[in-house]
Amino acid sequence: MTVLKANARATRQGAAANFTGVVWQDEVVVGKAPSRMRATVVSFTPGARTAWHAHPVGQVLYCLSGVGRIAIGKGSRPQAIHPGDTVLIPPDTEHWHGAAPDRLFSHLALSETGDGGKGTQWGEHVSEEDYRAELLP
Repeated sequence: MTVLKANARATRQGAAANFTGVVWQDEVVVGKAPSRMRATVVSFTPGARTAWHAHPVGQVLYCLSGVGRIAIGKGSRPQAIHPGDTVLIPPDTEHWHGAAPDRLFSHLALSETGDGGKGTQWGEHVSEEDYRAELLP
């Protein structure tokens, strides 16, 4: 058994290449072979969001606090996500997620690396037009 002490891992700011706005990341676990699991608590300030991206084995988001937004597939409208919601994103599916314009938002992000250690495939930043599109009901 291993206990990963919280004080051994620093909160880090999300890279500007992958996020719009201020985003903080708290690593929960990065699996060692044979595990390929990665889990991170991601905290978004109002209006902050990921760039378009995809995961080779998919991703699960468990919403912890605040109000978020997510869009699956380019050209799609975003929808609101709330604490207790779980989002299941299929493998190799372009998507983005982040906070509502006027709310903080945090989620637990879980994903696995793909074959050969392939990780997240990052794309371009989400436009203001796409981010502020009318929400799905």
